[in-house]
Formats: sequence, C-alpha cells, structure tokens
Amino acid sequence: MKSKFWVLLTLLIVATMLLASCQPATQAPAVEEPVVEEPAAEEPVAEEPVVEEPVVEEAPAEEAAAPAAGEPVKIVIFVGFGTGTSPEQMEVHKQIQDEYNSTHDNIQIEFLTVPWEERITKFSTMLAGDMAPDIVMPIGVGGIAEFYDEWADLTPYIVKDGYDMSRFVGKTVEIHNYPEKGTLGLPMCVYPSVVMYNKDLFDAAGVDYPPHEFGAPYADGEKWDYNKMVEIAKKLSLDANGNDADSPAFDPDNMVQWGWDGWDWFNNIEYAAKFGDEWGGLVSSDYRKSLLATQQYIDALTFTKNAMWDWHIQATGEQSGAFYDQAGDPMGSGMVGMWEIHSWMKYAWSSWAQAFNFDLGAVPEGPNGKIISMVDADTFVMPKSSKHPDEAWEVVKWFFENDQLKTLTNNYGCLPADSELAAGYVADMTAQFPNVDHQVIIDALDYVETKNHEGWRPEYTKINDVVTNASGMISSGENLDVVAVMTAADTEVQALLDEYWAGK
Repeated sequence: MKSKFWVLLTLLIVATMLLASCQPATQAPAVEEPVVEEPAAEEPVAEEPVVEEPVVEEAPAEEAAAPAAGEPVKIVIFVGFGTGTSPEQMEVHKQIQDEYNSTHDNIQIEFLTVPWEERITKFSTMLAGDMAPDIVMPIGVGGIAEFYDEWADLTPYIVKDGYDMSRFVGKTVEIHNYPEKGTLGLPMCVYPSVVMYNKDLFDAAGVDYPPHEFGAPYADGEKWDYNKMVEIAKKLSLDANGNDADSPAFDPDNMVQWGWDGWDWFNNIEYAAKFGDEWGGLVSSDYRKSLLATQQYIDALTFTKNAMWDWHIQATGEQSGAFYDQAGDPMGSGMVGMWEIHSWMKYAWSSWAQAFNFDLGAVPEGPNGKIISMVDADTFVMPKSSKHPDEAWEVVKWFFENDQLKTLTNNYGCLPADSELAAGYVADMTAQFPNVDHQVIIDALDYVETKNHEGWRPEYTKINDVVTNASGMISSGENLDVVAVMTAADTEVQALLDEYWAGK
C-alpha cells in the first residue's frame, strides 16, 4: 500500500504481493550482477534486509549506450516499486514484451523485475552504474516520492503530441501532477479502499453484513461508523471455546478469529486522516513540522491500540502470525471478518473464493465526521537519466493504447483510470467474481482523500522507518503508552525535518 514484528509480515507481504498499496515480490532469474560503486543517493537508500541477497537480471552497461547503426534501441522497464512481481504477472509482462518486440523493428523492450524489498538498493545501483532504466512501472505515489528528483517531466511530450489527457477519469490526472515537478506520469490504475468481508463468518455469527452504499446506515438503522464497526467486530472475534469478545468468558490469549484487521497492512498510520483535518502524510502540509504528537495522530494510534489490546478485534503482532500459517494475507486465512484495504487485493480473490464467500462493503464514517477512502494510484515514470527518453515515450504510448492498457490493468487488478475501460470494469469483474459487488469500488472514488497519503515529504524513507517502528511498539506490546511512543517518534521526525530544511 510497508517494526519488529513487521519483519515477518513484510517478508510475507513481499512474497505475495498492494500497497498501498499497497506488493508481491518474486525473485528474478539469477544471473551475474554488474559490480558498481554504491551511490551517495539524493534520496535515502533503504537498509538491506537480513535475507539472502537475490540476484536480479540487470541490463549490461553496454546496452544502455547508444546502439550501433541499424540496431534497435532497447528500452528497459523496471518493475518492483509496486505490484507486477508475482510469477503470473511476470508472465503477462513477458507476453506483452514478446508482442511488442515481434511488431517493432527500431525499438525493443525488456522487463526487469526486482523484488519489492530490494527496489531502492537495486534502482540506486543502476543509477550509480550509469545504467538507468528507461521506464519504471507500475509505480505509486509513494514510489515516486522515494526518488522524487529522479523523474522526468512529461509535459513537453504531452504538448508536442497533443496527447488527450481528457481520456482519464475524474481527478486521476491531478494525482500525478506536481506543481514543482510537472506531470510525472499518465494515470494507469486507481485502487480505492473498501471494506472486504468474509460472508461465511458473518453468517455463522448471525451478524448483518456491512452496508454497500456509502453513507447508508447499518442494517439496524444506526450510523455506519467506526463505533458500529467495533460493535459488530466484537461479535466476530472468537476464542478457541467459541466465546466472542463481548462474552465474560472470552479468553483474549487463546483467540482463533478476529473481527477486523485494521487499515491496509498497518504501515504508516495513514488512516490518521480519518481522525482530524490534517492529511495522512505524517508531516504538515508545508512539510516543516511533524504531526505525530498532535491529538489527531495520537487518537489514530490509540484506536489501533484499543482494537488490539482492549477490544480484541484486531490481531496483535504475535497473534497475526497465525494468518500466515494458513495463507499469504490476513483475510485469506479465513480468520478475519473485515479488512479495510485497497482494491489491489484482487490479486488474492481467486484463492479467497475457493475457501469462503466474500464481498465488498462501504467505508465507515470516521471520527472526524467524514467518509474517506484512502486511494493508491499507479502510473509509470521515466528517469531523467534514461539514455533513450524519446523511444521510451513511444513505448509508453503503445502501452496506453486500449488493448495493451486493458491487459496491464487486468494484470494489476485495478480500476483503470481510462474512462472507456473504467466503464466496462464492473461487467468485466462481475464475469470473474459474480457474487461480489464491484460497484462499491466505483462508488469509493467519490470519497477519496483530497491529498494523497503517500505524497512526497522530506526524508521520505527515514520518516517511514520511524513511524513503522513506533506502530510496531504498539502491535508487539513493547510499549502501549501511545503518547510516549508518539512523542518520541515526533522528536525523531522533527529532527529529520529540521536537518533537511537547514540544508536548503
């Protein structure tokens, strides 16, 4: 959409993935890797995970140079900043690659797939070795922010070709427009958040399903908000003896089912946007002040602490390990009643459908009185240091022709940003999953956040790491004093911001 307990979770997510997505990670074929000096990157480079280093297939240095006369230009497409890395998705990329290369003489394309947890190090290494890829896709707002100064403004190409930007849905173009950078990508995918729920668990508990219409009340006539969500989630949270979380006999240390699994994969407290007037981007809108010690953010993390440790509707860090003994994601385990997450979870729906009946519901009203569907959005970007930008743009335009774009958006499990393709989304998805209300995803677009939670901020990766560590203290039970945890994190983040701006 991505803490100490989260090490296990991150590896599992990587092995299966959205986010925010959400993001699969598959090791590429092992080949000899070019040895280059590690750069002093403009953007922070993530610490290497303590896992065996996967070796990825990188374009040889000579291939980045201008081709000899009569030879086609090779356009390298870097995949790893988002979805697109599962074996099935890689196979679709291979089919697209073969189709393009068999029908074009002057340009050839090659997809380079990198595991998600290796994306920052590998991309930095390629830049340092003067081997920048020509296109990076799919990539979300957060991925763009990780290398914010690296991407080329596409405005000159759009203007020169008179490219029709009106073809894209609603505000999707605005997501990839940056006042100080220009247009960094064409809208490809949007992934609104909805409530995904296990109908079988609701039926077994005799509990009514969440409403499907945004703003509609719950079945009992009461407001569909997070208070109501907690109320019904308690009825879905069971111990090994079948007692729910409302029962005096309930044993929270011996649970086998949880009514709710929070927002996304509980990464960077982006859901704080639901608790006040500020956005979910962790720092103020002018990027100079940390928001972590504000009441809005304290309230947000307190809600999660209560959900795990007081209400017992959400698995703690230790308890969540049970999910991954059964499946690659929490709901896939069959042990979770509801999960508010981005629609890129479609990648797991086929396996869910084999195990239980599921459906989609509307996002509840937040404590701030607003309904906010957090949204992820994928695009492509072209690195400034690409040696073949004109040819890369030609490849991009081919990708955005309807046939290819439909193949790509189907591959990524997303709602297409193209108006024509979006119009057929519900029908196409209903054909695949006839018992799921896909209109909920379309309707969620009317409730997306006004400023994307993944948007750029100074010291992007370092700040994410601080917040991930803070949230991990809560989920692990290491420190349940939310004010103390957030105050300490706020101090760290503010120091990072002050240092950053002092150098400007």
